[in-house]
Amino acid sequence: MWPMPPELPRYRFEASLRNAASLKDDSPLAEFRRLATGDEASKASFGKPLSVAARAGRIYVCDTEGRRIFVFDVPRRRVFHFGVRLQGELKKPSGIAVDERGRVYVVDTTARRLVIYDELGLFIGHIDGARDWVRPTAVAVSPRGDRVFIVDTGGVESQSHRLWLYDEQGVQRGMLGRRGGGDGEFNLPADAVVAPDGRSLWVLDAGNFRVQSFDLDGRFLHAFGSVGNGLGQFARPRGLAVDREGLVYVCDSAFCNVQVFRPDGALLLTTGSRAAPRDSPGRYLLPAKVAVDETGRLYVVDQYLHKVEVIRRLTDAEGQRLQRSEPA
Repeated sequence: MWPMPPELPRYRFEASLRNAASLKDDSPLAEFRRLATGDEASKASFGKPLSVAARAGRIYVCDTEGRRIFVFDVPRRRVFHFGVRLQGELKKPSGIAVDERGRVYVVDTTARRLVIYDELGLFIGHIDGARDWVRPTAVAVSPRGDRVFIVDTGGVESQSHRLWLYDEQGVQRGMLGRRGGGDGEFNLPADAVVAPDGRSLWVLDAGNFRVQSFDLDGRFLHAFGSVGNGLGQFARPRGLAVDREGLVYVCDSAFCNVQVFRPDGALLLTTGSRAAPRDSPGRYLLPAKVAVDETGRLYVVDQYLHKVEVIRRLTDAEGQRLQRSEPA
């Protein structure tokens, strides 16, 4: 739990997702047993998870090594994958997002294209960015799917540190940003997300160690963050998410945690810590992307430990019960 009693808990570990066995019993105690015994259920089905998106009980994970999207269908207690056949074939899926209609948007870094699927993984269409994009790594989509932002991270010598904007038909409608350190400029942008209310775009400007926010027309709103090892600072930020209440989540692979901020950049708390001496719930070695679904659950990908952890946000009443039941 975070924070631990006697403080009022706000978040609690719920499950680790690694393979089909993860859905047979989603209680934390079952996961502890699997980790303790080292049985087959604790072995991951995906090769190298990187990004995650979730909606309506389905958790979609980009497996860059397996070149596919691995899906945990929680209500049906089953798993499946897509992105390995015909038009929807993937080479290196790196970024993923889901709109409110269940359409899945996947950025393929190697192919330099965005592939769009339905909720079951059937190919719908694609946007070809081979002419414009340098190194696309993430995608942000408005709730209705009428605005699609491609994060072009670029490289050390490239000037293409920007976001590309497309409409629902895949027509390019503009660009956002350029390389630099000023307001509305980026240095190695790593992730982006459209807030659930559809009013703002948030960008993880990793090379400048900050988060920037914009309206959906690309007008700069504000920014927060700085480099360092103190609370609320960033060392190697990699993932970004925003929930329905406007809380901003930043996953940092150097700190092995997720920091939770108010929209104005005030730090509320951190979840997670470094895995030592072994893997266990809430412990990470190489956390990457992070996502939040419509229920407020937080999903954290760890590339090295081959897992996706589910962390549930608690109501005040749930936190108070846990606060009373746990010893100080």
